[in-house]
Amino acid sequence: MKPSKSVQILILLLILLSTMGISSADVINPGEKNVPFSYQISNIQDYPDYVFILHGTPNPSIEVLNSSEFSFYKLSTCSIYAVPRKVYNDVQMNQMDENQVDEFIKNDSRVARSSLKLEGTYGNVNEANPLETALIILNIKSIQGNNLDIQNEKIIYGYNNGLKVEKPFQSQNQTPEPTSPGPSWDYYIYFIVLPIIALGIIVFIIIRRKTS
Repeated sequence: MKPSKSVQILILLLILLSTMGISSADVINPGEKNVPFSYQISNIQDYPDYVFILHGTPNPSIEVLNSSEFSFYKLSTCSIYAVPRKVYNDVQMNQMDENQVDEFIKNDSRVARSSLKLEGTYGNVNEANPLETALIILNIKSIQGNNLDIQNEKIIYGYNNGLKVEKPFQSQNQTPEPTSPGPSWDYYIYFIVLPIIALGIIVFIIIRRKTS
């Protein structure tokens, strides 16, 4: 039975509103910039018998993790899953479609699941803010049955002057705040050291002229 015209209009409006919601959330206001989150698992090499999977909403459907940094779409929320390597190969997980992946990682008893939720972005900050990047270091504490205990270890903030500042997590539910990195070496060279040298040269020239 074909839906009535009013029902069709309502469906179109709902689709339009949901699209507008995603679009508006993706827009950066004038004078602001987005600071992305990236992640890295510090001890993934200690678990060679497992394949670690990143799965998120709305994406990625499946991403195999290694010791390298990784990031994802800023509006996504992701979780990490540990699949025994033999199981991963037997079920041919890399050939599953999105629905099969979702069903497998959320319901198969052989998959270890983490309760830690990863966000795609630190947030928007003023363009004048020197903060550029935020890297969270994760640490696998244990894999027992279908429980993957993985925790936030520390965050490394990166600034536009090249400085990196590390801060440990005191609580898993609270991200440590960044602090101002202070002036860069370029600042000291151009605005402090060079003016002092120039002043010294001028004083030297004046003294030479008076004594000659």
